[in-house]
Amino acid sequence: MSLSDLDINCELKSTFFENAYSPFVILNREMNFIDVNQAAVDTIGIAQENFIGKNILDIFPYLEGTDRFDAYKNVIETGEPIGFDELLFKGEFVEYTFMSKAFKIGDYLGITTLDITNVIDTIQKLKSTQTSLRNVNMNLQRKNKELEDFSYVAAHDLRAPLTNLKSLLQMVLNAEPTSQEIVPIVDKMQTVTKVMCDKIRALNEVIAIKSNFSEHKEDIVFSEVMARIKQANSEEIIEGRTIIKEDYSSSPNINYNPFQLESILQNLMSNALKYKHPSRKLSIKITTKEVDGKITLIFKDNGLGFNQNLTKKIFKLFKRMHTHVEGLGIGLYIMHSIINRNGGEINVTSNVNKGTEFIIQFK
Repeated sequence: MSLSDLDINCELKSTFFENAYSPFVILNREMNFIDVNQAAVDTIGIAQENFIGKNILDIFPYLEGTDRFDAYKNVIETGEPIGFDELLFKGEFVEYTFMSKAFKIGDYLGITTLDITNVIDTIQKLKSTQTSLRNVNMNLQRKNKELEDFSYVAAHDLRAPLTNLKSLLQMVLNAEPTSQEIVPIVDKMQTVTKVMCDKIRALNEVIAIKSNFSEHKEDIVFSEVMARIKQANSEEIIEGRTIIKEDYSSSPNINYNPFQLESILQNLMSNALKYKHPSRKLSIKITTKEVDGKITLIFKDNGLGFNQNLTKKIFKLFKRMHTHVEGLGIGLYIMHSIINRNGGEINVTSNVNKGTEFIIQFK
């Protein structure tokens, strides 16, 4: 290498040293500063001429007797570099957190640092945000519990006076009032009272299911659950000469809460029987299969069906697609709540007078 090449390399090293963003210092074996770059001067706030020739302990007296000071000296002796994380530097008006690395340069000790103050601040803010989110979540859970308790008390307390009112109306009817003006009024009051009592009872059922949601799961055989449901609904199935086709061969079992699964299938069966088409036999097809690693249940009937544009509304509380048969509109709401709470998904397609298909993807 020529002399001019050496001069160029020295100039490049000097330029790099002076223009580096990070503080960089060089010390001799006696731990005296022989050079510092501008970044170190700007960070620490000491003029360069006040650095050169000073011992490291003159500038940073707190290092005396520390493992870090001994480690610096060991780098000069052994040549093995060493790194430090999250070093705190406190100046007169500033405070920084650094990562530092010490390494041997010829017979000298080089120390370079990286300011991670903003990174540490960001991490602390994230931790604080995470704590705040946990607190918010806990507060939301507490508020939800309070709302559930309030709903239960409200529903429970309303049920008693409504039941009493219903009894009083029955007493009036048993007394056979003769006024032609009173009778229709009493009849309407009785109808309204029954609706309110039914809704209060339905609300209590919904609250009970939501408040006592169980995480318990076990292996369940679909055909066994459906056999119990068919037995419970046997009278309607036989009277309507309902055709039920089942195929669980692809996915015969599922790990699920038994009460919740039975509630889902019972609601599907109940709706199919309730909303069958009057001019044809009810046909129900139930299939299970695995889709994308998840067990999927398809429940299809050829009943009355409904307008496809209303599919987003059918899972709402007290929402009914047909009013010619008795019902409160809570079955699908409960079913939807159970599936969502377990991390699953339910979709429905339907056409008026052609039937309905529910597709449930269990988690």
